[in-house]
Amino acid sequence: MKALGKGSIASFMEVALKIAAIVLWILLACVALAALAYAVLHGLIAAGVVSPDILSGGRGHVRGEGFEASFDTDSSLAWQVVTPALLSALVAIAGALVIVRRLLKLFESFRSGEPFRKENANHLRVIWITMTIVELSRYGILALTGLLVAAFGKPSGAEMTFKINVDLMPWASILVLIVLAEVFREGARLREEQELTI
Repeated sequence: MKALGKGSIASFMEVALKIAAIVLWILLACVALAALAYAVLHGLIAAGVVSPDILSGGRGHVRGEGFEASFDTDSSLAWQVVTPALLSALVAIAGALVIVRRLLKLFESFRSGEPFRKENANHLRVIWITMTIVELSRYGILALTGLLVAAFGKPSGAEMTFKINVDLMPWASILVLIVLAEVFREGARLREEQELTI
């Protein structure tokens, strides 16, 4: 099977990326609805319409960026744990959507048999910048969670563990993408020069 052009691996990847984009939009909608429902519930609790006990009485597990919280039957889902977990999910899904959208544009040009377009270098640049923002956001959300727990206290009955996880693979991928972006930029420049000389 050929790598570029119609009926190639690039065409197959384009279809897979379109499916991934649909799944990511559904996940984003679910997380946004969960965040909205949680905010409305807290508004109703603050207004006295709903009892705060609605958030208590069940076992659960919340995992966010760099932290985990386990709740026993006497604990409640405190906002200082749920908010960073929802924020972490939103950042990851939004970043993935940007990356998938740019990859789709890359594979469209690969399918057409023109990989060295100037736009492709820009797509790769946006991808590595997005990956950098997502990675830095992970550390920011972990710091925010620690600050919220320090300022407002650990939820009652909850066991929390914090762990800074430095994964070098995303950073290595970012460096590779920086190099690839420059390779594509140089390829596009050489192609333009060749077309001008012809």
